[in-house]
Order: sequence, then structure tokens, then C-alpha cells
Amino acid sequence: MKVSYTRFYNSDKQRLEFLLVDYDYIDGNEKLAELFKTEYGYELIDSIDGIWFKTIRIATKDSFYELLWHEDTGNCIYCITQSEKENSLLEKRLQRVLKLLNDLLM
Repeated sequence: MKVSYTRFYNSDKQRLEFLLVDYDYIDGNEKLAELFKTEYGYELIDSIDGIWFKTIRIATKDSFYELLWHEDTGNCIYCITQSEKENSLLEKRLQRVLKLLNDLLM
């Protein structure tokens, strides 16, 4: 299977999220964070383990993302600063990172 994503507007949180399809792994976001670091220089800010969720925060000097795994929804990524420009940039970067991930999984 190939990992892909779908755009989802979370009206409860008022943010655009990119939900990963065929990639529901509790530790899957660690690999994504590693690929964002390798490709774009993102650094790990922190990681929070909850009972039903796990959040990883990564950032550069210009962008700040959260990678979330939740037992009900799986893996997703979103911008902390919700703007059209930031969401567009994240989507482009996510496309590249997922291509790299899929190449690793083949």
C-alpha cells in the first residue's frame, strides 16, 4: 500500500489537517519527523505521550508543525500557525516527505 493524505478541516479546532491514509502507526510520526529534519531542517521541539494520543512538535525558524497520532483518527499533521501560505507550504513539503516514505516502504 502507498501512504497518501487527505485534507480535512477540523471545525472543532478550526484548523486544516492533513490526515495520513494507510499509515496508522502509534510511532509512525517519529519517522515523518525524521524525514522532515533530513529534507527541510526541522528540529524536534517536544513529544507528548497521552493515554489515547501522541503529539510531536517540530519547527524551523519559519514554520511550526504538530504531528498527531490519535487512536480514533490515526496520524495527521497540521500547522500551528493556520494561514493559507503555511498550509500550502506544509502540503508541498508533505508530498515530498511521503514520496520519500513510500520509497522506503517499497
